[in-house]
Amino acid sequence: MGISRGTIHLIGMALRDAPRSGSVITFGVQKVAATRGEAGAALAKAGIEPPALGGGGDAALHQDELFRMLGYAAVESIDVYPAESPTHVLDLNRPLPASLLDRFDLVYDGGTTEHCFSVPDVLVNATRLLRKGGRIIHHLPLNNWVDHGFYQFSPTLFFDFYGANGFADLSLALHFSARGRESYIAYDPQSDGMLPYSLGGNKQVMGFFTATKAAAVDPVAFPVQGRYRRAFGGEKRGPREAATPLARLKRSLKKRSFVLRAKRC
Repeated sequence: MGISRGTIHLIGMALRDAPRSGSVITFGVQKVAATRGEAGAALAKAGIEPPALGGGGDAALHQDELFRMLGYAAVESIDVYPAESPTHVLDLNRPLPASLLDRFDLVYDGGTTEHCFSVPDVLVNATRLLRKGGRIIHHLPLNNWVDHGFYQFSPTLFFDFYGANGFADLSLALHFSARGRESYIAYDPQSDGMLPYSLGGNKQVMGFFTATKAAAVDPVAFPVQGRYRRAFGGEKRGPREAATPLARLKRSLKKRSFVLRAKRC
């Protein structure tokens, strides 16, 4: 999917209050659809003042330079094909070499998981690449991306998987895009309820998920979806999932107005 100006803004907001140093690994080599000047403006809008890197503001930007603008010292990448010169030519559907595990401060998946057949293996690899305290970012298609990849994803996948594996600070923004206009709104499945199947209308919808690895993950847990645990497994609803008629009405109104309430990136 690449990294648009709106995506840079979301990355900046997600990492604004987090430590930004050490190393990054990206899934795929992401094309950046922004110049140096545009990237700097998007980060500044998010509250991050990027360092001066030299070169003109209209110069094209490689993903490695973008992450260095954020403060990371080293950037590596994984791709199954060597065409875009990734650091590591590896298949994310398979276990990764031990030399890469527990090494990275940020794992950035900007539209690769949907192209991988074995999503559970990709998620396991993501958790194992991170060192404790590191951040994961998944920026993946949610709706209106038919045949872009193998899959479109529901937010519950990320909340349930990373929640079951001890990650903290779980958050997701719905990212809308149409005709070059981008907008976003925070989404919490507990308080906001289920999303409408027609989410986005004529807009493409992506999920921008981020979480922090709070502890070592071994073995990796594969959860039952939370919605079904609560419906059939006897798990209690959280305090923000009240089932009163008024609460259901509020959630219904919320889910029908996400696009209308979204802010410009």
